[in-house]
Amino acid sequence: MIVFEHVSKRFPNGYTGLDNVSLHIRRGEMVFLTGHSGAGKSTLLRLVLLMDRPSSGRIQVGGYSLSRLRRGQIPALRRHIGVVFQDHQLLADRSVFENVAIALRVADFYPDEIDSRVRAALDMVGLLDRAALFPEALSGGELQRVGIARAMVTRPTVLLADEPTGNLDPALSADIMQRFNKYNQAGMTILVATHDLDLVRQMGHRTLTLEKGRLVSGAAQ
Repeated sequence: MIVFEHVSKRFPNGYTGLDNVSLHIRRGEMVFLTGHSGAGKSTLLRLVLLMDRPSSGRIQVGGYSLSRLRRGQIPALRRHIGVVFQDHQLLADRSVFENVAIALRVADFYPDEIDSRVRAALDMVGLLDRAALFPEALSGGELQRVGIARAMVTRPTVLLADEPTGNLDPALSADIMQRFNKYNQAGMTILVATHDLDLVRQMGHRTLTLEKGRLVSGAAQ
């Protein structure tokens, strides 16, 4: 599902984000990506999304060979990938419903389907009764759940989460991870970047560890 073959990413300022990384995440697998700040976790996620391109090596996501994708083909790739951010990245001037609906409106879904999909996504995270509220009225945990609903509303095959529990207390963190677990049990491929090693150990899934851009453990399956 997600394959890196000898992937490196070097930036114009000389910084090395990834250094000769090879890994394989199977379809339907849930994997954690750990490492200290600056280890390369966000760089790896950006490469999966084609927000950056590798300096060398090959990346495949599903049926897409990323080195061969032209700019105009990138939106098609991203429609298969949901993303959950640590800081939510919700629009303060839009309701919860509209924040979740944005991706569907951009993709020109019919209004009736937008309505049914958004309601289903919000119901899945227990926030259907918050649909008309604005982000300022929600707690930190509720904001993160809106972010999950937004990532899930397109029904992606891959879910990426970048430090999704970084601002949450242990109980809320466990709740978010259990939701990811349910999506994974339904067949979704999930990659979670996190520094919360205690939570990772509790979940029991395979862990990839980055150190200064190099993959130092977890590649073997």
